[in-house]
Amino acid sequence: LHKRGNENKNICLQWLIEMGADCDITNEAGETPKDVAKRFAQLAAVELLRRAMGDDSDEELDDNDVRFFDRHGVEGSTDTTEDLILDEEKKRDARIRAYQKIEELRQLLEIAYSNYKQLGGITVEERKKKKEEREAEKMIRELEAQLEYERVRREKLERQLDEYRAETSHLKECLEKLQLTPTISGVSVCPQVTALGNV
Repeated sequence: LHKRGNENKNICLQWLIEMGADCDITNEAGETPKDVAKRFAQLAAVELLRRAMGDDSDEELDDNDVRFFDRHGVEGSTDTTEDLILDEEKKRDARIRAYQKIEELRQLLEIAYSNYKQLGGITVEERKKKKEEREAEKMIRELEAQLEYERVRREKLERQLDEYRAETSHLKECLEKLQLTPTISGVSVCPQVTALGNV
């Protein structure tokens, strides 16, 4: 069951359960097949074993409950070391001491981290944040430059459009005068229209 619990072999696991295999059996590390399936993230196997064991309260124990330290074996832990002969109570006590040490070190790390920041140290997260801020500022400057370029270009196009409108208006006036007044010896009253006609 333990071997099938850490593999994706749910059909075999189902067959073993149906044949009456003991789902509460533990390995050298004190793990049940369900514990092994959890460790290897085989969720379907965990669900199969949970139903077979009739375990509907699959809640995780926290470190305030002494049972948290009763069966806590992981691959490579001292639970599986054959030359280390400790009874279950001593193993649990050792785990409690190790866990307390971890918590103490975590608190010391937080204090050291706080001191480092107070002394002007820059953390990896802050470095990353500053880099992102610099990149954002650079992008903003580039966008502002692009916007300024587009504004100048638009103003230039608007000036050209105004010039073309003025020229069009002037040409219309010349055309109207040309249609209303006769030409004198083939010379137009509006020289610009004549020039256009020659082109």
